[in-house]
Amino acid sequence: MKNRSILALLACVLLSAVAAAPATAAKPDKTDKQPLYLALGDSWAWGYGATNVGQPGYVEQLAPQLREDLKCVPAKCADLQLLNISVPGATTPSLIAGQLPQALQILAERNGDRYPRNDVEVITITVGGNDVNAPIQGACLGGLSANCFSTIQSELGAYRTDLANLLSQLREAAGPDTRIVINTYDNPFPSCTLGQLGGVIQLANLVLEGGPGVPEGLNDVIRDVAANYGVEVAEVFGDLGPGDWLGGNDCLHPNSTGYTKVAAAFDEVLAG
Repeated sequence: MKNRSILALLACVLLSAVAAAPATAAKPDKTDKQPLYLALGDSWAWGYGATNVGQPGYVEQLAPQLREDLKCVPAKCADLQLLNISVPGATTPSLIAGQLPQALQILAERNGDRYPRNDVEVITITVGGNDVNAPIQGACLGGLSANCFSTIQSELGAYRTDLANLLSQLREAAGPDTRIVINTYDNPFPSCTLGQLGGVIQLANLVLEGGPGVPEGLNDVIRDVAANYGVEVAEVFGDLGPGDWLGGNDCLHPNSTGYTKVAAAFDEVLAG
């Protein structure tokens, strides 16, 4: 019966990851010579779980902050446009297959023309949680076995390779002057049903930040790969509290106040 309960909870968590249907990418307000903020990523970047009126996901909260705080030369960042092409449920391979070609085309058109005022000034990325979540839960909810540790290492290794592929292509296309920022993830399990199972919260911390048997966690991979390509890191781990998650059967997504804290982490990097 215990195994059936775990599987039922796991099914609820996995269903929440695809609960939001992919949205058509929003288009910039204008198509003239204004600078651009381009957002890529998964359901965090898309803003799934943001329900408070006036408090959308972190991308939509970050954009007006950057219009006030960011310094753009020769463009004026007060005119910064936003294009969010993120897709709920995205993994790094699906982002590379779907969002990256569109991003590379935009970068070629804007950063490759002779008008520096319309360049892509900022790219933000949130991706990786969906890469590792389901496989590691499947292997590790029964305990920290040899198979569990092997799965963690395998999934993180695949993520490292995919993330390097993504960031290298973005940096080459964007050039050295475009700010590219990726965020770390925080641990949602203390606020959700699955976190009530023994060892799950500790397992999530181990996967995110590493520890005995896991020399580098997901967030360590993000920091390490980002540094190789001049990509900055918005540190989110530890920022969100119990009231900043959807909770219940959703063990993945912040709520509106959580996204406000994610936006603040990006703004601190970009304009601090």
